[in-house]
Amino acid sequence: MKMFGVALLVLTAPVVEPRAVEITDVVQSRQITEIRMAPDGEHAAVLVSEPSLADNTVTSRLLVVDVGTPARARTVTTVKGVVERMTNVRWSPDGGSLAFLAPLDGADEVWTVSRWGGRPRKMFHSPAPAVRFGGVHQPFRSSNVPPHDAKVLAFEWNGTTVAFTAPKPMGTNTGDGVLHTGRNYLELVAREHDEVRNALWFHDIATGRFRHVADSVQGPLAQPGKPKMAFSPDGSRLAFVARGSQQPTDQTDRLHVVDGDRVSTVDTGAARPLDPSWSPDGTELAGVEGGQVVAIPVAGGPRRKIADLPTGVAATRAWFTGNGVTLGLRDDRHEWLTGVTTDDDLSTCDVHGGKALCVRQNASTPPRVAAVRGDRVVNGYDPNRWADDVRIQTPVPAEWTSTSGLKATGYRIVPPQCARNPCPAVVITHGYDARNEFMADRNEWSFPSQVYAARGYVVLLVNEPRTGAADTVEARRMMEAAVRSDDVDPARVAVLGYSRGARVADELMVHSTAFQVAVAGDDGTAELMPGSPAPLAQRFNGPLLQQMGPAAGVLTTRIDEYLRFGLKVPTELVVFPDETHVFHQPRHRAAAMRQNVDWVDYWLLGRRDPDPAKAAQYARWDAMVRTATVPQASTSATYSTTDTTVNISE
Repeated sequence: MKMFGVALLVLTAPVVEPRAVEITDVVQSRQITEIRMAPDGEHAAVLVSEPSLADNTVTSRLLVVDVGTPARARTVTTVKGVVERMTNVRWSPDGGSLAFLAPLDGADEVWTVSRWGGRPRKMFHSPAPAVRFGGVHQPFRSSNVPPHDAKVLAFEWNGTTVAFTAPKPMGTNTGDGVLHTGRNYLELVAREHDEVRNALWFHDIATGRFRHVADSVQGPLAQPGKPKMAFSPDGSRLAFVARGSQQPTDQTDRLHVVDGDRVSTVDTGAARPLDPSWSPDGTELAGVEGGQVVAIPVAGGPRRKIADLPTGVAATRAWFTGNGVTLGLRDDRHEWLTGVTTDDDLSTCDVHGGKALCVRQNASTPPRVAAVRGDRVVNGYDPNRWADDVRIQTPVPAEWTSTSGLKATGYRIVPPQCARNPCPAVVITHGYDARNEFMADRNEWSFPSQVYAARGYVVLLVNEPRTGAADTVEARRMMEAAVRSDDVDPARVAVLGYSRGARVADELMVHSTAFQVAVAGDDGTAELMPGSPAPLAQRFNGPLLQQMGPAAGVLTTRIDEYLRFGLKVPTELVVFPDETHVFHQPRHRAAAMRQNVDWVDYWLLGRRDPDPAKAAQYARWDAMVRTATVPQASTSATYSTTDTTVNISE
């Protein structure tokens, strides 16, 4: 009887259905930003970013993971703040401690902590001044870095010497005023006229002395977490990637080596350097040239072919190991390591000998740590267990052909009911970033694809065709091709674009009739800016919501005014102060998502959120319905609200 009773309890236990994904889930999804293998190859440092809506902060959590049992992880230390982040994690050569960059006392400097935890201590006091870095700040315009003060930008160490880059202000020359060149508008608005370069320094740990090595313009040596420098295996030389000249317009990366007091450029300019990776004997570094991964001899001489790259595949990293070279590779869909067969995305990898640790994810599964063992991938630490209880709709890989015959890739999310009856649709676009990754913010920005799908929209994540063209003509044709589908209602389609995708969205509403509503994120088209060199648009097909950071917000006020007063089109501009190109504040991300979901719901479906706190928002939009005029060429569509139903086409 006792066993029967237990069985009965098991059989009658309630089944908990997964709930629909919510905006809070998307905003608080955790990212794994860095992985660094320990010198023993048995452990790895893992850096996890943990956003919190409750206090509008992000916690950078430094973990140590056992490579043999990668699900086991323990916290070493954390950094928490609105703009404060931990980056550039490195192991000491003996594996006993970890070093990282963080503004623990006001500005980014190098801190160390025991691998077992404890209180971090500053490794040295940087000789450089603190300079504002990130966001809209002009001297160091890393647009996706939260704006904060920095005395150190990146570093590497070999146990006795720390190589680091620091900001080097070059002074201002404003005595005669600053000429508006047509290209320095943001500089004038921000009132930041300094020229700032990177200074490369060596710090001798034993003596405390500093030695200035070289200067370079902003570039690879000012990328948080990706410093592009590495000491040789014996610790005597430093390889680093920097721009080829001191000119701010120089965009050519070159590979350099510091050997004693001598700094030499070891590539020819034809080879594109990868993150510096030394051969075990210290004689070669890896690069890419003419569709091949090559070994570049440090002492000069012919380059040695390591591997041919298939068409459409790029190398992201190279690791010299005892068994040859392991490559990180990337195509239009995903990243992976040579010798590993998986359809998932394997990125942010680090390799030591025959072992590797990566971030594993796909379009329907959030990031987690994974160990690579031969050709097998073993799941490890999972910072996103919330997804186990949520209903995620699987994005399906897609390819479209435009009327020009060009092809582009992307993903489709089709709710089950849309297979029977056409549904409203949203197109989300940003360059080429629709990939096999889980709601990546660099593609979806603040457009939550899974939330839209849960609300009954067909979601189309569409890349541009790779034409290299500056204009958006072919991109627009591709977006139009994507919505020609039996499961899409052609009278109810919105386009949502971020950065360059915002230009595409704006210009689709100017030149196409396939879209009825648009949302533009942190950019816009000159065709809607009176006085710009572009021909001024004389029509716009429907309502536009603009969501901008402070820099783009200054420029796009002109778009808002032209649409509002010139074309009498429903439009709203929301500016988020102190934001970056990809929003870094959790509350801003959540607010932007709620706004664009509400905007599309309202104008496309006549649907509104009953939350009383949103009454003022809907009152504004109702007023727009009563006063708007839309050009005759627009698609006729009826938009219903609770107090009125209006046909917007003339």
